[in-house]
Order: sequence, then structure tokens, then C-alpha cells
Amino acid sequence: MKKIIFLLFTVSTLAAYSQKTDLVTVNTVKPKKGQKMAFEAAYKVHIAKFHKADEKMNVYEIISGPNAGSYHLVNGGRSYADFDKERADAAAHSQDLDKTFFPMLDETMNGTYRMIDSLGIRPSTNSGAEAFVVTVRHLKETLNMGDYRRELARGAKISSGLKDAFFANLSVNFYDQLWDGSDQVTVSVRNLKDGFKSLESGYYAAAPAGSPSWRDEYVKAYGHTAWDERIKVMEGAVEKTEQYLMKWRKDLSSPGQ
Repeated sequence: MKKIIFLLFTVSTLAAYSQKTDLVTVNTVKPKKGQKMAFEAAYKVHIAKFHKADEKMNVYEIISGPNAGSYHLVNGGRSYADFDKERADAAAHSQDLDKTFFPMLDETMNGTYRMIDSLGIRPSTNSGAEAFVVTVRHLKETLNMGDYRRELARGAKISSGLKDAFFANLSVNFYDQLWDGSDQVTVSVRNLKDGFKSLESGYYAAAPAGSPSWRDEYVKAYGHTAWDERIKVMEGAVEKTEQYLMKWRKDLSSPGQ
């Protein structure tokens, strides 16, 4: 299974990491063929036993692309200090996973993520959306990260300021994968509060005739030279892109999520 990554939350320094509860761990699992429904039934029981009040989980199902049928099991609201803690029922929790969970899986992988508000477009960790478009970008090793993040921040600012219907309804969270080594990875998650139907062409009314374009607004704010530099930076930034659709599975998530 290709590397799947997803989402969440923001930190700026190692000192800040230890103080905030804004880290998220994501376990991505793929049930064996013919085990999807058995996996879901077993996981509902596991959630009720071990994640009803503490270490609450949100579950998302990938519904398109080569990894369709895989699930993201997301544990948010963590701090670095939480990695030092062990559950009081750790043995029973692990035994339950070993007996009723892992035997049904083909593959598993995990990652930790942070969200960077300044690089998102009306970012939200509670947008009310249950449908999402996830875009994963693997960045080139030669990339000047400072230039790239500068352009991401400028682009987010321009997009957030546009008033036409599409941009007024656009909400995108931007995430960094932590500890990704030489394969620098970023993830953008577009929150579809109106569901997948909002991806249809023409769903949002077109901008009025004569409205300034995205490029016009960028040039107005930063100038023509900056626009030319932006094109070079963005065209040379990404080694590989992956994209897929994902939906929230409330029925598999902890109560109250």
C-alpha cells in the first residue's frame, strides 16, 4: 500500500510542543479482502471498551484511489508528554487489539502530524464537514523551504480574501508530517461542508463578470516580479502528488466526536 498520510494540528517550537495538546497520531489500516464488515464490527466493540471516554478516536474511510477501503484511525489532542504515558489498562488494550483487530488487517502504518494555520484557507478542526479531498505532496529535496512556505502563506491569504462563492466556501487545512526524514511531506485537506456534490462543476455560482482574478489580486498585493518568482518556486517544489476522497465514519468513532 502506498504511503498514506493525513492530518492535523499546529506547533512552532520544541518547547511549544511539550506544552500544547495539538499533536495527532494517525494509524492507517487496511482490512484483508472479505474482512471489511468483520473489521468494522470488531472495531466498534473495541472503541466501546477502550476509547469511549479516554483517548477518543475519529475514524475516516478512504473511498477513492488505490487505497480505497483503508481507514485512518485518528487520535488527536495530544502533547509530547502524552507519548511518555502508558494506559492503566495497557495490557488488556493490547491483548484486545492482538486478538480481535490485527488478525483482520493486511497492512498498518502510522504517523504524527501538525496543522499550520497560516498555510491553510479558513482552516478548521471542527468544520462540520464529513467529506474531504486529501492532497499529499512529496517535496523535492532541493526545495528552498523558506521560499515555498512564503508562497503558500501568500496564496492562502489571497484565497481567503476573495469574495466569489467558491472561495467564500473554501476551507483547507494544511498539515506537515513530522519525522518524515528526507521525504518531506505536506498534506492539504479540503473540508467539503456541502458534501461531495460540491465538487460538481458549476455547483458554486461563477464570479461576476469583470471580477479580478486570483493572479490579479496576487500581483496587486506583491507585484509582477513576485508573481514570476512564485511560478518558479511552485513549479519546482513537488516531486510527486497523491489525491483521494475520504469520509468521516461517525459510527466507528468514539462517542461525542
